[in-house]
Parts: sequence; structure tokens; C-alpha cells
Amino acid sequence: MSRVKQIKSAFYSLPKVFRKSSITEYSVKENVISSGKQEILVDNKQQYIFLGRSINIVSLIKLYVEDGKVLRHEDWWDKKPISNRHTSTCPLFGRFKELSRRGSMLATHAMMRFGKDPRPK
Repeated sequence: MSRVKQIKSAFYSLPKVFRKSSITEYSVKENVISSGKQEILVDNKQQYIFLGRSINIVSLIKLYVEDGKVLRHEDWWDKKPISNRHTSTCPLFGRFKELSRRGSMLATHAMMRFGKDPRPK
């Protein structure tokens, strides 16, 4: 599945999982690293309503761009990188968390029809 379809699928799932989801604040900053290489930082605050409770998340998305193409992205929640094999103090535990997160994403993508655009109503 393409990255674009994965991203679409993740966003299409929000209204099906949460009663309400919104980005309450955001800012975008671009840092030039060298010729043709940039880092784009998308800092945002998100609010979700789940089972009648309000959930607030501070998110930072880091995009590493070279010659106009995104080569890598990182998601940070509450100013901390999401635990994976590279950021965990125990790489095996981090790898397990990464695999369980990917499995959950695959199930979500399957429920959301793998990023297909919704049919017009």
C-alpha cells in the first residue's frame, strides 16, 4: 500500500473511532539543512472525544525532505518520540511496540478500505 493511501486511511478512520476530532492549534516551520535538504516541523494540538471524555494531545510531525520528496517522517507526542526500536532503551521491547502498532494500523486500514476515498453522498 502506498504511503499516500496509508495517510488517507489514518485520517478517514478518525470520525469512525472518535465522536469528535479536531486540530485546535498548529504551526509549520521549515528549516533548511543544506542545499536541497529541509526539515519541516508541524507542531499541533489535537482534541478528541472518546467515550464522552476529552483527550488532548500535543503532536510534532517532523518531515525530512530532499529535493522536494519526503524521505522520512517522525511522530512525536507530548514532545517525545514515539517508542520504536531506535528510540527505546531496550531495542527488543521497542521493536515489539513498533510491530504491535503496525498490526493495529493494518487492521485500521482494512476497516477503512485501505485509504480509498469515500463515495460521495
